[in-house]
Order: sequence, then structure tokens, then C-alpha cells
Amino acid sequence: MRTWLAATAAVAASLAVVPAARADSTVTATVDHWSDGDTVVTDLGTVRLIGVNAPDMEECGYTKATKLAEALAPEGSTVTLTLPDSHDDTDAYGRLLRYVDIGGVDVGLQQIRKGSQAKYDSTDGYDNHPRQMRYRRQDIKHRDYCANHDLRSYRPISTSSCPKKAPIKGNRGDEWIYHLPKGDPFYRMTNPEECFASADGAKKAGYRAALV
Repeated sequence: MRTWLAATAAVAASLAVVPAARADSTVTATVDHWSDGDTVVTDLGTVRLIGVNAPDMEECGYTKATKLAEALAPEGSTVTLTLPDSHDDTDAYGRLLRYVDIGGVDVGLQQIRKGSQAKYDSTDGYDNHPRQMRYRRQDIKHRDYCANHDLRSYRPISTSSCPKKAPIKGNRGDEWIYHLPKGDPFYRMTNPEECFASADGAKKAGYRAALV
């Protein structure tokens, strides 16, 4: 009898420390305006779309991306904001990190289909999120805003250099990573195995952007 009671107590104690399952947090908000294609100001605060990178002001595609967001979720409309379980609540700038949906339409996914990039997920060193694979698949299928339409792979002209018409370096190593000639501190030291004229070409060949 004592053995049975002890076993029962042990099981009860183990169950007591098991945390309750968490669920995604979902609320509705009213749109005030869009700062760009991936950032919306609402009555609950400024929201940065999860897993999407739209062109910033003065970048090619900014106007198209912002107008698309405004058409999908115009000023005064009600949107659904979702924070996935275990995802960061805010970014480094204090903006809320959320999926934004309206009438069953995923604004972030539509942005990617029109030319924004799937970014800031576990493949980039950030939090994994439930829509990540869907976003990445769409990113591969669709060209970026104002992208170079040359998707071919070119041979390096030397151990460390790519041709001028295809300066993006693709390096396989442990992970398939592409390096851009501007803004990438590892570009010069990278020895390419193939070269590309566009990031779209590198992505379609199976590479991901370098973490910079």
C-alpha cells in the first residue's frame, strides 16, 4: 500500500511541474497607416510583420510594396495580429512582431508574392515561425522588386573572384550561402564556387543570404 501511494505521489509531482501548453496570441487592431510594406501603425502600437522584408524608403520597390499593403489593409480597417507561441514579442526597435491578416488574407505572404523577401527567420539566425516554410517557398518562386532577371549561374574567373556581370558569390561549405558585393564584410574573403547576377538566381539555386 505504501509503495502504491509513493508511486502515485511521484506521478502527481511530475505532472505538477509540466508547463501548460501555450497557444498563439491573437488580437484585432485598427490600421492607422503603413510606414512601408512590412510595418504598420495601429491603435495597439507599431507592428513589424514577421518573416518579411519589404523595401525601405528610397529603395527600389518601396512605393509598390507600401501601396500593396495599403490596398490590402487600408486606413481604418480591422486586422488580426498574431504572435506565434515562443516567438519574440518585439524587435530591437520596440515594434510588435506579428503576423497581420485581414479577411483571411496573410499580408506578409502577399508581399512576398509581389516582390518582398522572406527573411528574419531561423535560416537567418532569428526565431523560427510557423509560416516560415510557406514564406520561403514563395520567395523562391517570385522575383524581388526591381530585381535583375538574370537567374543563371556563372563560373568564377579566379579562386576568389566572380565576373563583373555576376558579382554575387555562392559558397557551399556547410551551408549554401550567397554573399553580396556591398554591405557584406565576408565578401572579399569568400572563395566562390559559382557566381550570380542576381540574388534571385542564387536563391533559386538553393543558396540563402549571408547573416550580416
